[in-house]
Amino acid sequence: MSVDIRRPRARRPARLGRGLLVCVLALAAGSVVASATGCAHGRAAKSREAPASVLEIVTETTDADVWVDGEYIGQVAAVSGRLELGSGVHRVEIRKPGHFPVQRTVSVDKKGGGVVSVAAELLEDPR
Repeated sequence: MSVDIRRPRARRPARLGRGLLVCVLALAAGSVVASATGCAHGRAAKSREAPASVLEIVTETTDADVWVDGEYIGQVAAVSGRLELGSGVHRVEIRKPGHFPVQRTVSVDKKGGGVVSVAAELLEDPR
C-alpha cells in the first residue's frame, strides 16, 4: 500500500479581471461628468446654493438639549446663533429632563440668509 503525499500548490494572487477594471473606469468617468455638470456635492455645487439661515433659540434655560430633524445638535448655549439651517422645513425640539419638551416647525425660504428664531418656554413636568 502506497500513500501519495503531494505538496500543496502555491496559489497565485487573485488577478483583477476585465470586469472590475471596466467598473473602476466607469465610476471614474461618472465622477468627472457629475462634477462637470454641478451634480457633485463639492465646492461647485455649494457656490450656487442659497446662503443658510441661522437658528436662534430664545429660552431662559441654556442647558436644555436641542434636536433638529430628529438629530441631537447640542445644548442651547452652544447652539443658539451658531447653527445654520438649509432651505426647507425643519423640526426643532428643545428638551430638558424634568420639563415638557417644546417642538416647533420652522420653514426656511429658498433665498436663505437671515435668522430663524424659536421661542421656547420649558414648563416643569410635575410627575
